[in-house]
Amino acid sequence: MYGVVGGGLAGLAATARLREAGHEVRLFEATNAVGGRARAVDTAGDPVERFPHYLSRGDDALTSLAADHGLDDRIAWRRGRTARYRDGAVHPLDAPWERLAYPGTGLVDAARARRLAQAVRNLDDADGGHDDDDDRDAGSDPRTDLDTTTVEAFVTDRASRATYEGYVEPVLRAEFGDRAGDVSAAWLAEWLRSWEGHDRDGMAVGCVDGSTARLADALVEAIGEEAVRTGSRVTGVDASGVDRDHDRDGGDGDGIPMMVETPTGRRVVDCEGVVVAAGPSTLRDVTGVDPGVEAIPGTCALVATDEPIVDAWRVTVEPGALSTGEDAPFGTLFAHTNLLSPERYGGDHLTYLVGRGGSAEDADGAEDGGEETVRDRWLSALEDLFPTFSSEEVRSFRVARDPAAAVVARPGERVPIDLGEAGLPGVAYAGPGSRLDRFGGSPGARIAAGVAAAEAVADVGAVADAETEVFGRGSGFEWG
Repeated sequence: MYGVVGGGLAGLAATARLREAGHEVRLFEATNAVGGRARAVDTAGDPVERFPHYLSRGDDALTSLAADHGLDDRIAWRRGRTARYRDGAVHPLDAPWERLAYPGTGLVDAARARRLAQAVRNLDDADGGHDDDDDRDAGSDPRTDLDTTTVEAFVTDRASRATYEGYVEPVLRAEFGDRAGDVSAAWLAEWLRSWEGHDRDGMAVGCVDGSTARLADALVEAIGEEAVRTGSRVTGVDASGVDRDHDRDGGDGDGIPMMVETPTGRRVVDCEGVVVAAGPSTLRDVTGVDPGVEAIPGTCALVATDEPIVDAWRVTVEPGALSTGEDAPFGTLFAHTNLLSPERYGGDHLTYLVGRGGSAEDADGAEDGGEETVRDRWLSALEDLFPTFSSEEVRSFRVARDPAAAVVARPGERVPIDLGEAGLPGVAYAGPGSRLDRFGGSPGARIAAGVAAAEAVADVGAVADAETEVFGRGSGFEWG
């Protein structure tokens, strides 16, 4: 039997892949429900995800998995307008003339951004999706410039300080908060890919009709509910005595003991292989392996209002945007009902506010992190940013948290999917910070990591080819 730690999309995808390959498998989820960030919450109409789940044209892993489970016709594509908030106003940024009119940028910076995009694309394409386990000399890797420096250093060196501060830093800060300066320049390549299909009318945005929880439910059905153990916390995985080569040759090698705590007590489960589909801290806690990357906690608020807060689908809030000159507690607004009709949600207009990363205090909006405290501070920030908005218009305000909403992967750092090289034969990692989910990014990246980890522990498929199959290539450097 194989064991999977964590019941988010990565864990569900890994479990489904193992079951598809004919293996007995058990998924262990510490909370009372699977789905992770994709778990749905009720509205006045259709349910929606706790955290925003949107697809770009390059999200092949999620769309392929949806098709495999009969949900390909459930993915709805729309055009999402993008904008930034700066100097007290929302500035649309989809058309070239809109970007040129954006305060603080102009023709020179636009030309530098295009050259920067081409430099990133050349390095990324030259890498060709090679697996980390290649025996190539590190100095000959064409992607070395991306992987061994920070975003800030790369952009300022290849373009200018103005290009970094005007084009790149606001988005980087929205995702990583005060840790933006530590992020590897490899993030730029992922950012480019996510903007495939962006034009003057916005970007192609996909979402699962009825929420991504539909996909989670389909995966559970394929896995079998009897294979899912909620309320079961894995506290330890010990692969130190495993002879993996002997096992694969058909021998009777020792299994991997997994320690599990349930409401009824503790027990040891013997596994042929284990996938850890949770954050870096869980990997450290259950295996003792230091992943070398740092998880950034995140908070997301789902706000239901009488009227839309903004006209665009996504608005990135520039640092220091509050009237006091301070940062807003959230870095991005996703106006969900600017994609899908509010009539689907009982007439409510739904907006996700995604908190800036950096620390627990930054993510929660207050040291105690209480929901009422978050509500008060975040709605106050909305009123400060948008004078026409009133907190009295709010019909509901729901808070969700993720202990690993993003991952700071410093230059040169990444967690291998197959942890055999770290002394854990038969154990694979599918959490944020891995090669396929380097920065804790899109739902598609988490699914890709889950599938690759399952293939690594069970010797099925071709893990080395997964990266090039999962990610498409972006069509141009965009910003928003």
